[in-house]
Amino acid sequence: MNRNDGTDNRSGIVDQSLGYFNHHLIQLYVSRCKLIADHHETFMKRSLVHPLNDVSIDRLTNINGATMLNSEQLHQLAAICRQASDTEIMPRFRKLGSDQVEEKQNHHDLVTIADQAAETFILDKLRALYPDALLIGEESVYQDPAALSQFSKAALSFVLDPIDGTWHYANGSVNFGVMLSVASHGEVVAGIIFEPISGDYMWAIKGQGAFDRVDGQDRPLKAGHQSSLPLSETMGCFSFGVSKGEDRPRAIQAVMQMGRVMDYRCAAAEYRLLNTGATAFVIFQGTLNLWDHGAGLLISQEAGAVARMLDGSQYAPQNTGKLLVAESEARWNEVAALFS
Repeated sequence: MNRNDGTDNRSGIVDQSLGYFNHHLIQLYVSRCKLIADHHETFMKRSLVHPLNDVSIDRLTNINGATMLNSEQLHQLAAICRQASDTEIMPRFRKLGSDQVEEKQNHHDLVTIADQAAETFILDKLRALYPDALLIGEESVYQDPAALSQFSKAALSFVLDPIDGTWHYANGSVNFGVMLSVASHGEVVAGIIFEPISGDYMWAIKGQGAFDRVDGQDRPLKAGHQSSLPLSETMGCFSFGVSKGEDRPRAIQAVMQMGRVMDYRCAAAEYRLLNTGATAFVIFQGTLNLWDHGAGLLISQEAGAVARMLDGSQYAPQNTGKLLVAESEARWNEVAALFS
C-alpha cells in the first residue's frame, strides 16, 4: 500500500479512505496550530498595548498632603490586574471544581481558588513596587480585619477586590471584575475597574476625570445620558430583593415608581453600567465594603455622578445602609425622595 495516496501498487486498486483520512488529519493539525497561534497573537497584542513598565516609587507626588500616582503609574497597576487575569482568573473560568469554591457567610457569599490566587499575585506585585504601602485585600481582610483600622492613617494604601462578583464567576457568568483603589490618609485618590473578559478597564485619578480604556484607547466617561428622561422611563440597578423586615415593602413601593430595575449583585458591573450611561442610578445596600466601592465611587464622581448615603451623609468605609449613586444631583434627589 502506498501510504501517501492510498494506492495498492501491485493490484492497481485505489483505496481513497486512507488518503482522505491523512488529508483531513493534516488540515485539522494546521487549523489547530493556527488557533494556538491566533490565541498567542491576541495575548501578545494585549501585552504590547498595555506593557508592564518599571515605574519608580520615587516618582510619587504629594499634593495637599495626599500621596498621588500619575497616569503612567495607574496604568501599570492596570497591567498588573491584567497579568493576574491572564494567569489566575481566566484560565480557571468555567473550569472550577467543587473543591475550589467555598462559602463564606452564606451560600451566596463565595470565594474561589481564583480569588485567592489573584489577590496573592496582585498584592505581591504591589508589595515589590511600593514596600511601604498598606495593602488591603478582600480575602486577606476576611481572615484578619486589622488592616482596615490603619486605612485612615496610611500615607499610601491599595485596596483590592480580586474578583468582584465571585458568585457570577463561580457560576460561569461574565459579570465580574477586578477592583483596585489607591488611597492616601483614608481618601481614595485613584481607582481601576478591570474587566477580565474584555481586557478593558475604567479608571480615574482624583481631579483629572474618568475614562474607559478600550483596546488601549481612552474614552472620557460622562454621567447624565438619561437625564432628559422621566424616572419612569430610565433604567437603574437596585438589589431590593435582599431588603428585610419593614424595609422590604418600602423598597418594593419605591421600585414600583421607577422604570426598569435590574439587580446584578456585582458592583463592578453596576458601576460600569452607570458610568457608560446605560443606567441612571444604582442603589447599593447592606455592608458597603471599601473594596467594593472605593474605585467605583471615585470613577463615578469624576464622571460627574452624585453619590451619598440615602440619608444624605457621605459614604465612609464599611458603612451599613443604602448608598445611592445617580447620574446627576436632580436624579439623586428624585430617587431619594421615593424612600422618604
